[in-house]
Amino acid sequence: MRYTIIVILLLSLLFAVQLEAESKALPLAMSAFVPGSGEILLGKTTRGGIMVGTDLVALTAWLATGREINNLTASYKQYAKSYAGIPDEVQDSYYQHIQQYLNSDDFNNTQILGARNYYLIYGYNPEAYQAYVEENTYSPEEAWAWQSAEHQAHYRSLRFRTQSTKMYQNLSLGAMLLNRFVSLIDVALISKDPQKPTPLYFSVQENGGLMLNYNLEF
Repeated sequence: MRYTIIVILLLSLLFAVQLEAESKALPLAMSAFVPGSGEILLGKTTRGGIMVGTDLVALTAWLATGREINNLTASYKQYAKSYAGIPDEVQDSYYQHIQQYLNSDDFNNTQILGARNYYLIYGYNPEAYQAYVEENTYSPEEAWAWQSAEHQAHYRSLRFRTQSTKMYQNLSLGAMLLNRFVSLIDVALISKDPQKPTPLYFSVQENGGLMLNYNLEF
């Protein structure tokens, strides 16, 4: 909401005061802050409006996914506490381990078996074996045990949704950064000759989307 208000105020200032783009640095700085505002300042209102709208959509998606990530993270942690009996304060790796193993005994046995093969069979080193087991297994205070495989599967689905949402948030951030990069290039090209059509333009696709194009002439 704060970002939206800033954009509205900035665009209102552009239209009300009718700033003259005498300095190339001004539209570039504006596009770095709000993609499309530099284009609007230079008279390219349609493409500028598209970029401003795109940035608002990407920002809204980034904020929404951030809230969803927090909600999902709190959900899978509380779910694991209720149905696997995990302790209150654990590291992130702990949540990954309880996703893979039905209980802490299974995890510990797997670690012990691997350590035995490496430290006691392939190379006899009891001290290293004991140190590895102590460092890489969970104590009774850190133990967990899922009530059923179905509960673990539901927990796994919550974790998967969290990771997917993080990916979408990263895509939203990437879209905002790309929008700024494109706007900066576009403003730089427009500033060279405001009356000349720039090689950077949008075209409407059959599915209703927009494609960014760049026309390179030799």
